[in-house]
Amino acid sequence: MLYRALDVIFQHLFRLIAVLLLVPLVAGGIGLALDHASTVEARIWADKPIFTPEFATDRFTSGDSPADIESGILRELIGTSQFTAEVLTAVDFSYPNWSADQQNSAEADLQTNVTVTTEGSHLFTLDYKTTNTARGRLVVNAVIAAFGRQVQALDTTQVSVTQTALQGQVDAAYRDMNDAVQAAQTYLAQHQSVQNDPSYQTLVAQAQSKTDSYLAAQAQLDEARGAQTAVFTLQSSFFHVVDQPIVVPLKIDQHLPAVKYLLFALVGVLSAEALLIYVVARRDPHIRAVQDIRRVGRFRPLGSAPASIHAP
Repeated sequence: MLYRALDVIFQHLFRLIAVLLLVPLVAGGIGLALDHASTVEARIWADKPIFTPEFATDRFTSGDSPADIESGILRELIGTSQFTAEVLTAVDFSYPNWSADQQNSAEADLQTNVTVTTEGSHLFTLDYKTTNTARGRLVVNAVIAAFGRQVQALDTTQVSVTQTALQGQVDAAYRDMNDAVQAAQTYLAQHQSVQNDPSYQTLVAQAQSKTDSYLAAQAQLDEARGAQTAVFTLQSSFFHVVDQPIVVPLKIDQHLPAVKYLLFALVGVLSAEALLIYVVARRDPHIRAVQDIRRVGRFRPLGSAPASIHAP
């Protein structure tokens, strides 16, 4: 069967190649002609602050490149309804009054047509594909502004949670210290001489230990408070826009409809040609290989020669 299929391929090779090339190109051309959307793009520079607070999120301490960190966070935020609603509200103040279907359609459009691409260790791009370039610039600017607010809120909230937990530890350590000091003072008031009293010395040691624990917890809390202020202040150093939103020339990538049409047509033509080759090789009664003679004639042929289509 393999030899018959190969014979069919070589017999119709030029036709098969022509169809394989022509149909996808026509499909891609049709997709390109029907696609009237433009791409609005902004280029953003990401960096890491030189100063890293003691209490900080992965944005400060991750080993990934700044562009990978910031673009990854932005991609995840774009996939959330809260973020897209914030962006769309900034673009159109009447968005909260839209119907649920209109809001869902607008969110799906934003999440589908916004792409974030890393171009280096520091540079990444934010693209929005739209037929309305003026609105596209508003959308890109709104995404950048919402991104800055969101990451600032996320970092500040995480440090605040840490600060709240440490405050609980400080309060508990303060109570333990007061109890230990009070116990030592009460024992001292009830005994006339405690100079060599082992019980009193034990109470004093416990009070000193609780005091040290309280001071250590208080120092950690102070660091967390300083980190919260630093995180809030350092947000501006994480990223800044180096190229404002502009309409860029047509870019050929996997998201372009013409490319999708071309790939679908290519897969379809390959599948159709494979099926056609199989059917012809299977159903065509002509002898195409020596194996056909062995199978039909039950004898071993001496050899074979190419057929001649010219009359003698």
